[in-house]
Amino acid sequence: MLAKVAEKSYAAEARYTNFYAGNDIAWSNDGQYLYCLNGDVVNRVDVATSQIVNSYGAGTDTEGNKKHARIEDVEVEEDNIYCFALSLEHLVTAHGSGLLRLWELNTGKLIKLWKAQHKGPVVQIEFSSCGKLICSSGGADATLRLWDFATNRCLCALKDFPGPALLLRFHPNALKREIYAVGSDNTIYCWDYDTKSLLYKMRGHISQVTGLSFKNAAADCNQLVSVSRDKVLIVWQLEKQSSSWHQLKVIPLYEELEGVQHLADGAQLLAACRNGKLLQIDAQTWKIRDLQIKTDFEISRLLYCAVKQQLSLVTTEQNILIYDARADAKSVEVELVKQLVGNNDEILDMCFLGDNDRYLAVATNSKHFKLYDTEQQMNCKLITGHTDTVMSLAASNNLLISVGKDCSIHLWKLSHKTACHLQPLTQQSNCHTSTIGSVAFTHHGATAFASACQDGSMKVWQLSRDKREENSYAFALKYAALAHDKEVNCVTFALNNKILATASQDKTAKLWSADTNSLLGVLRGHTRGVWCVRFSPVDQIVLTSSSDCSLRIWSIANFSCLKRLEQECTILRCEFLDHGKFILSAASDGLLKLWNIKTNICVQSLDEHTDRVWSLAVSTGSNRFFYTGGADSKLIRFGDVTETVRNEALDQRQELLQQEQTLHSLLHAQQQLEKAFILALTLDKPKASYDIICNFVRKRDSSAVRQLVDQLNMDQRLALLKHVKAWGTNSRHSQIANLVLQHLLGDALINNTAKLYNSGNLVEVLTPYVQRHFKRVSELSKDLAFMEFIVNCM
Repeated sequence: MLAKVAEKSYAAEARYTNFYAGNDIAWSNDGQYLYCLNGDVVNRVDVATSQIVNSYGAGTDTEGNKKHARIEDVEVEEDNIYCFALSLEHLVTAHGSGLLRLWELNTGKLIKLWKAQHKGPVVQIEFSSCGKLICSSGGADATLRLWDFATNRCLCALKDFPGPALLLRFHPNALKREIYAVGSDNTIYCWDYDTKSLLYKMRGHISQVTGLSFKNAAADCNQLVSVSRDKVLIVWQLEKQSSSWHQLKVIPLYEELEGVQHLADGAQLLAACRNGKLLQIDAQTWKIRDLQIKTDFEISRLLYCAVKQQLSLVTTEQNILIYDARADAKSVEVELVKQLVGNNDEILDMCFLGDNDRYLAVATNSKHFKLYDTEQQMNCKLITGHTDTVMSLAASNNLLISVGKDCSIHLWKLSHKTACHLQPLTQQSNCHTSTIGSVAFTHHGATAFASACQDGSMKVWQLSRDKREENSYAFALKYAALAHDKEVNCVTFALNNKILATASQDKTAKLWSADTNSLLGVLRGHTRGVWCVRFSPVDQIVLTSSSDCSLRIWSIANFSCLKRLEQECTILRCEFLDHGKFILSAASDGLLKLWNIKTNICVQSLDEHTDRVWSLAVSTGSNRFFYTGGADSKLIRFGDVTETVRNEALDQRQELLQQEQTLHSLLHAQQQLEKAFILALTLDKPKASYDIICNFVRKRDSSAVRQLVDQLNMDQRLALLKHVKAWGTNSRHSQIANLVLQHLLGDALINNTAKLYNSGNLVEVLTPYVQRHFKRVSELSKDLAFMEFIVNCM
């Protein structure tokens, strides 16, 4: 069959999914990757591209992909990972099943698996400095276990402390055989794991200890710093004479502390506060300086990469802020260089802004929305300013408006001086009495915008700019109207900015005069709430999508429904594509459909999302790509591959024509019949394959028929079985069909993959034909025997 040339086709070019769900996170030694815990897998994330390179977990293969169990395989159940640890060559994961798994970092191969032998789950695990030992802490047995994974031995069990240990550290020098653990009594314990003896107890904190840092990695390191949520930093000094640690300095910092790190060979200290502050402490004078005063992020972890001299702050919303940390003996300077989004939650809305649609603004069920630089490997900037969830975004060239549950409207401008940066221009609070669910700019220059509220109201705002000052903008209310009886889901302007459309849960969409606030018409016909409304960029029509599983196209002239397109479930968003020739719809089941307006036919279905798709962002500049986001937290970029698919289809068609010509030539010349037989199976030509086998049968060459079947692989045998099905429908071909079936089923009884022969229930389909032919041959044999008996009796 000749290949079909695609009318219009899109394909997923890049996927940006959740890779971090909280808890453990580690930085590779070279700073190139972050290892992030996400449920039942540990994801290896490239810091430069924010893409998942590999995944480690019970349900992944060596390439980090989810395993798909075959029929004969035992189904792999999810086994959540509670914690993990990283060394230069290995990764160890502690699972809810009580197993410890050791992975090879480079290949992702599972090397060892053993039972942790703890009561309850493992809550903390750590590699030794040499990378040859592993220490694990149980959640219920107050025990540390030390493992030599090379010999599969548990070296010792340390019990002289109240567990569990929520913080574990080996001494950074491998020659010092010491391990430090923080017990549930907030005391720091130190053991010599060679002699299995408890060396030190360091009491001083009254709340959970969240960070430990050694001054250096030398064997004679005599200074240790600890921080806690009791808002105190303690510097511990080791007295060699008395062989004990004592408190050299106790520094109250008046903030809950989540991590500490020595810099510049121990000359400077960095402490991360929970409220987002970074504090620098001079290790000589003990003076404190704020490095980062204003932030809206809560910090949960502090990581440091010595090779790249970078530190990262992990927020409670699973965002990762990476800073360059330039430190010397006197000062530390930090500069934000990258932000990674570990968990998007639900993606509620998105829009393009900037020249050539370079930037993508994304609202993700948070009071912070994200700004992605699509030309710089999706480098992300978290934009702060709202006090509650951002629900909707709208952009016009370099201007952006954000609205949300805090009932405020924020106006932003894209900065040309700094890449991926939004400058706040102005804002107004209490613009509506309820959550603002949708906002829209005018086209061809931002002169006004409209906002819609969940209480059914709509407001149109006049936007003005002071000509003397470049960044002086203001907006004032032009008019307000009670647009609908129920929540307004969508508001948008026509291309000429003269008509305004609203869509509501009251099952209607309405058209308004944008200047005079007069109602032009009501679009009635949907049987459930209307989610989205869009104007065509070229025709006098309006497109709506609804919970009644339909798309409707309406005439602006008389407000009548022109067309109706049906889908299987609620259609949440819709957009015009390719200058109004196609419609893209997004549904609550995660399915995207591409419709041809002229033919009313769905030309493509895109099944990339697993949950509701809330937002679509189509590049208006090129119409060559678009982004989608939804409740599954996936941000996916789709590109126009029509030309590529068309060329591939034409190449496939040319190849098929060449193969058919080759097959015809071979059959005509009666040469290389083995090759011709395989071509007949590839091209799905039952008549040609039948003629080839008949040729050998006429010559009574049964071995040649056997060789034809033996040379086939599994796919070719399945194709031959389908040909046998076609032959078996005619009694004249039954002899050849049964002959080939005998060879195929004879091999299948010996081969373990016999069950694959029954693709599409072929055996059940063939059985009645075989029985009918057998009955017919049996009757003929009886008649022949009777005739022979009569002849012999004469």
